[in-house]
Amino acid sequence: MDNDHGTDYSSILARLSIIAMYIVLGIGLAAIIAGYLIIQSGSGQQTENILFRNILFVLCLVELAAIQFLKRQLLSKYGSVESSKNISYQTLLPPTLVIAAMCSAISVYGLVAVILGSSLEVLLLFVAVSLIGYQLFRIRERDLKS
Repeated sequence: MDNDHGTDYSSILARLSIIAMYIVLGIGLAAIIAGYLIIQSGSGQQTENILFRNILFVLCLVELAAIQFLKRQLLSKYGSVESSKNISYQTLLPPTLVIAAMCSAISVYGLVAVILGSSLEVLLLFVAVSLIGYQLFRIRERDLKS
């Protein structure tokens, strides 16, 4: 009987992860295309603002820490799987979307860096960090059990 609930949670979390990955990948891909077009057209600044790029990197790291904090806060109201049988797709969708949106914002920081004169490689770094960030902070079954 416990295995049935575990399978249900696994399938719910798998569906939520797919939706969130579409969001993170879609925004990341859109940022890469927009950044490439900005670089090709020469619309961005001609000189790179290194200080602002570094501030964006620090902001990226702060946002990753905030994602971990928010994930704990959002999931704490549901309790553990054993004590709460009402955890469903609808109850886990908002925390998943918040995590995906915050990870996607990191890709947008990379696009801002390109507009301010950074190279495409910097944008790709931000997109990679957003994808890695989602994989690190996505909701897992062990998060529901703790």
